[in-house]
Amino acid sequence: MDDMQTTRREALLLGAGLLALGSLDAPAFAITGDMAGQPWANKAMRWAQVAFTEEDPPSYDPKFWFDLFKKTHVDAVCLSAGGCICFYPSKLPLHARAKYLGDRDMFGEMVMGARALNMSIIARVDPHAMSEAAFAAHPEWAACTADGKPRRHWAAADMYVTCQNGGFMFDFMPAVLKEITDTYQPEGFFGNRWAGSGMCYCQTCRDKFRAATGLELPTSNDPQEPRRKAYIQWNADMRWKQFKLWDDTVKASKKDSFFSPNGGMNDPNNVVIPVVAVDRQGRSGTTPVWMMGKYAKQVRAYMQNLPVCGLFNVGVEDENRWKDSVQRGPELEAWVHVGIAQGFRPWYCKFNARILDPRWVPAVEKIFAWHYAQDKYLRNTANLARVAMVNSTQSGIFTAGGTAFTAGDGVRAAQRVGDSQNGYYQALVEARIPFEMADDRQLEPQHIGRYRVLVLPDIAALSDAQCQQIRDYVMAGGRIVATGETSLYDEKGRRRSNFGLADLFGCDYVKTEEGVKNSYLTPHPHPLTAGLEDAPRIIAATQQITVKPHEAGKAPLTLVPSYPDLPMERVYTMTPETDIAMAFCRQVGKGRVVYFPMDLDRTFWEVLAADHLVLLKNAVEWAADEAAPMHVFGPGLVDIAYWRQAHSLAAHVVNMNNPMMMKGPYREFMPAGPYTVSLAIPAEARVGAVKLLESGIVPKTAREGDRLVVTVPHVRLHEVVAVDLA
Repeated sequence: MDDMQTTRREALLLGAGLLALGSLDAPAFAITGDMAGQPWANKAMRWAQVAFTEEDPPSYDPKFWFDLFKKTHVDAVCLSAGGCICFYPSKLPLHARAKYLGDRDMFGEMVMGARALNMSIIARVDPHAMSEAAFAAHPEWAACTADGKPRRHWAAADMYVTCQNGGFMFDFMPAVLKEITDTYQPEGFFGNRWAGSGMCYCQTCRDKFRAATGLELPTSNDPQEPRRKAYIQWNADMRWKQFKLWDDTVKASKKDSFFSPNGGMNDPNNVVIPVVAVDRQGRSGTTPVWMMGKYAKQVRAYMQNLPVCGLFNVGVEDENRWKDSVQRGPELEAWVHVGIAQGFRPWYCKFNARILDPRWVPAVEKIFAWHYAQDKYLRNTANLARVAMVNSTQSGIFTAGGTAFTAGDGVRAAQRVGDSQNGYYQALVEARIPFEMADDRQLEPQHIGRYRVLVLPDIAALSDAQCQQIRDYVMAGGRIVATGETSLYDEKGRRRSNFGLADLFGCDYVKTEEGVKNSYLTPHPHPLTAGLEDAPRIIAATQQITVKPHEAGKAPLTLVPSYPDLPMERVYTMTPETDIAMAFCRQVGKGRVVYFPMDLDRTFWEVLAADHLVLLKNAVEWAADEAAPMHVFGPGLVDIAYWRQAHSLAAHVVNMNNPMMMKGPYREFMPAGPYTVSLAIPAEARVGAVKLLESGIVPKTAREGDRLVVTVPHVRLHEVVAVDLA
């Protein structure tokens, strides 16, 4: 793993959230609220971004953008202002102006036009590079390689990469932020590549790290190496200081303005940013379309009811970064709508203010016109899911032999940890179980008490305090489903002699075996194995954990140990049955626990075996032991979500029936249906009008006790059952 990637992945060990109401004993139906008294950003539902290039000033057409802003009903716009290159007549020495800016104020022109449309302004700054003139004046501002040489920019040969801990970030950029705020009074700032571009070995970093820790900078990427472990925390502390300096600088000039880093920046106790943009510009390769919804859930886990925007690029985004090409309509629509269903506010981004290829425009207009038309049903105040998957930054950073991005920066965790999470995520989507995500730094009752079940997909790193929070949650009536090495390490990746949650699991740790081949599981009668009655054996996971049960008894799953897979004449077992337990289903206190001593979820992600789906689904349903707040019956694969607004309910059904769902682009939509949607209705609520937002029709409905049953004839892409509350 290269140094650039390593430092970025270790970026922040910070997270926060506002209090969420609810209890273990009652669904979260009582959660209500509105946007009254919230910052302006909480009211802004649709966002746009125009990332200027140096060639834009003399040839771009501002009228095109103002017309598009009106057509897309945008509430706020992010415009390139300054940093490595500025688009206004800066008076600061070394603040390099765009090559073809001349005496023009492109940023100011766009600000003026947007303000005339009553839009809020977010100024984009990017400090990751500097000009040769800036380097000549301040060579100490440059990032350095391990041998102390300044780093030339990898793509722009006439620029240098800036050190994230030096004068450019801590002296020059505050002056830039102050100048922009004083001159244009933007409502906020968005920081792109604000946290550096990888490990820096300049003298400034060496001196600061040594002063803080007494150590030299690490040369190893191993998170268990003492210097690397110290660096991870020090880097997080430095980023917090940088964020605080920038945010304070902005507020000193405009008290209600703010700085919002790309992906978010929050301390463990307080959300300090009124809105976060999550830069997940598109998908490629094998990225499933539901991934945009997962990004939304991860960041909302600590943002709670504050807005999270899904930033998508109309270009073709993968490691090759084709910025001047565009996505066709179906690909854009599918990516954005699944994010909207899971709570994202859409934010479109166009690189280059000149329109070389306009084919993206109708698709964006269509998405945003739909969003605007359904505005009141998208101003969510609570998600009504009773299941939450735990997202763990520290497990990705400190375990599985690698480092990881933080929760605020997406899902790219160390391979095994990320694959376990993706596997269980896929299973919950296929099972049509509405679910949210919870942050492992917020396991207090006020954050997780509204959930009936917590899913812990190989959450290996948990502190003693976190284990106690989970234990208290279960004893009070909560339920958990855990896999693999969950709780085997402490919060810094130090391996325990036993699971931290051994008392809940009902077994003690003995050893872990990786790469197990040709091993199987024998299902035995139990609710966990419902649907496998005709299966004498199913494939086992490739990581298996030997455990010592606390109590004797027949397990729902037992192990058929690995046996030869070659030569074919030897492919048979001498041990067709054992009593080795591979699933523990227990009543603990007032709660329930399911533990799989294997990476069943990661193996499911790899092979997508239907038998594993049955087990992962049954585990959550047995643990929950209650009807889900939303059921969807009908054909194919759909992603679902159930939300409350101040005066309505909204149940989302996203059609993912596409032969290329797990690989490659969406070419067309294949309408599916009919579907029957069954919704639990809050006890105090009276149902008013019911309508379908995609098709625009009034559906057939029926009441079955406390549930509303709605017939949805078909779903093209994203149908929403909107229920007005009388």
